[in-house]
Amino acid sequence: MFMHEKESHVEKIDQFKVNKNEFILNWLGQAGYLIKTPDNALICIDPYYSNSVERYDGRPSRRMWYNRFLIENFHPDLVLCSHDHLDHTDPETLPLIFAFSDAVFYGPESSHQHMKKMQISEDRLQMLELEQEYSFRDIKIKTTFAEHTEDSLGFIFEINNIKLYFTGDTSLNERLFKYKEEDIDIMISCINGKYGNLDVEEAGILARELGVKLLSPMHYGLVTDNTVDVNAFIEHFEKETTDYLVMGVEENYYISKKDNQIITRNN
Repeated sequence: MFMHEKESHVEKIDQFKVNKNEFILNWLGQAGYLIKTPDNALICIDPYYSNSVERYDGRPSRRMWYNRFLIENFHPDLVLCSHDHLDHTDPETLPLIFAFSDAVFYGPESSHQHMKKMQISEDRLQMLELEQEYSFRDIKIKTTFAEHTEDSLGFIFEINNIKLYFTGDTSLNERLFKYKEEDIDIMISCINGKYGNLDVEEAGILARELGVKLLSPMHYGLVTDNTVDVNAFIEHFEKETTDYLVMGVEENYYISKKDNQIITRNN
């Protein structure tokens, strides 16, 4: 069972200052993340706060732990959904975020249509298209190919000249290799190796192909039948040349770059 090790920073994230040369990255578990920018924009990716996968798929898909923050105290500005699976476009989490925040919601067509059925108002919805660029306050977002569902997406974020690549759920496909031209600094990659997702070794192959400076794993340790032991990731990357960061849940990591090196600090 994945255990919380430190106090949650999510509800208190407004209290954390972000300097102009950095941003905050916070892992919510599974494929869920928060990004806080120097402009205090709070971007949330694929939040999965409920246990809807078990309710639809049965007990083998039960959550192994729950987040500690109260969702009514969670106020993102932008919610991004990478594809229309329950742990990425969650019909129980998203309506609550809609009700308790002023967030706008972006996703590919399937997620967009699903969110409309959740009664999220259309003036707070935007449909994303593949290989397009979007801006939100001080962050640039490019949608990337992901081989999973018909319209699955990944994202490349650019903040303070740092490029952060979120693979989304994807298998290893040569179409991903073209993102080497993006000069990516950090890659957040699925590693569970189930349901068509990258496994640990494939995440390493992609990291090498793209020449990323830092790799952080996701999509493990939450859903019983859809996980992998993160120690397998650590053991593998101890032998790789790519630096890695295994994040704690609901902890703030400050990300910056100096002399083309990625610097992380956790407090």
